[in-house]
Amino acid sequence: MFRLLKLSPPHGWVAVLWELGIVTLGVLIALGAQQVVEAAQWREQVGAFRAAVRQEVAWNLGTADYRTKQNHCVKARLDQLERWMRGWQSGHPQTLTGKIGAPMSVSLYTSAWQSRDPSMMAHIPLAERLAFGELYDEFANNEGHRLDERQTWLALAKYDGATALDHGDLMELGELISRARYRDQRMSQNLPGYFETAKAMGLRPRSRDFPAYEPTFCRPILPPPSPGARAP
Repeated sequence: MFRLLKLSPPHGWVAVLWELGIVTLGVLIALGAQQVVEAAQWREQVGAFRAAVRQEVAWNLGTADYRTKQNHCVKARLDQLERWMRGWQSGHPQTLTGKIGAPMSVSLYTSAWQSRDPSMMAHIPLAERLAFGELYDEFANNEGHRLDERQTWLALAKYDGATALDHGDLMELGELISRARYRDQRMSQNLPGYFETAKAMGLRPRSRDFPAYEPTFCRPILPPPSPGARAP
């Protein structure tokens, strides 16, 4: 038969309990200290990430503001090109007196936002995450418009110095003018919405370091219309 041994610690059970309590307390203190260190590390990393994203957003807002400040020149140039096209269609051709040119724009930055990971985002409040996500969705949409606008104006540039336009040219020219107007309108209409979102987050456009505007783009390339002429 097996006999149960009666355990009897040399210094008694009270001493054993004290030792267990001290060990347990030590473990809890170590775990607590580790959590404090990890929390401090996360605060530092999240703070650095937030600062980088906010700076990137400010730049992207600045690029949109930079482009839209040329809207009046864009509209004037497209009006001139449409008047030029209508003149050819009606048998009253004119010659452009300068290059068509193009509005200037600056590309977006997204590297800070793309560096995020799930563990990082889990330490940022949901409302802030959603606001940043909404802004970057808007930036991506605007970038699509900007890139197509650039391609459109590059296509328009082939008419620089044109002295004759056939039916195919007139059809293409009309399509390019409409396409350029559409892109300009979409970018202009989208801008106030995400500027308001950014403003609510305390973010403003950063407008430093952008290239100077091309002054010739705002200069007329057709004589003014004669009195009584219909606007395009």
